[in-house]
Amino acid sequence: MQITIINDCCDQNAKLRQISRVGSLFSSSSVNCFCAKSEIEAAGLLVDAIDSFEGRQGIIIVNIAPRNGRAKKWHNGTPFGFFRYKETLILASLDGYVLSLAKKLNLLEDVYIFDIEEVVKSIDKQELNEAETNRIINTQFRSFNFLPRAAFWLSHNIDIPYKKYELSSIDNLGQKVWFVDNFGNIKTTYLLEELSDKEDKQYEVAFGQTKIKMNLYKHLKDLPDDEIGLVVGSSGIENKRFIEIIVQGKSASVELAVKCDDQILIS
Repeated sequence: MQITIINDCCDQNAKLRQISRVGSLFSSSSVNCFCAKSEIEAAGLLVDAIDSFEGRQGIIIVNIAPRNGRAKKWHNGTPFGFFRYKETLILASLDGYVLSLAKKLNLLEDVYIFDIEEVVKSIDKQELNEAETNRIINTQFRSFNFLPRAAFWLSHNIDIPYKKYELSSIDNLGQKVWFVDNFGNIKTTYLLEELSDKEDKQYEVAFGQTKIKMNLYKHLKDLPDDEIGLVVGSSGIENKRFIEIIVQGKSASVELAVKCDDQILIS
């Protein structure tokens, strides 16, 4: 079984610990850990991970859960929950933008939220003694000490408590850049259906005070060399794919001085 971890704790030490913990719980599984630098980046990576699984059995674990800023309102950081897409189990941090693009693409039906203390106290004491229970409740590394175990319990039909989480509580991301790939191509949160879908029409693309006219291309091969344009990208799911801004043969990110999380307006 494939298990994919998307986490902002992704230095070598953090990856070692997470992959080892998950691998020790799920024998004979393939475990990989990928870095997300922000909630917005994680939102897009999650959609692409779900798309890659194609609804097959597997687990995706996403944690972008800071303790600073708005996260101060929670007892020990942003809460976690889970949902299922066909046969794929997804566990994720809930507050913020992590589930925003999955919500936009209608990948969410029922989402549930955990109370970590309630969950670990419900586990049989033969599996978790009092010291282990307290360590998990108060841990600074919940994606190491809690999320892998929660994934194991859910996937093995061990009864743990959770409550329904209202989809209206998931923040709407708006129109932004969610990723810049190694070619410098700019992945946006726009879908083709949000444009007028006319390949012969020019669009005005605005980054802050900068505005540039661009044509829309359905296929990357049709974008002329050195030209900047809007292209239907590969990221997304099924027939819903995100629009990318590309300079054929060059880095659009460098040419436009655009980075992840920047706001964008296409009109």
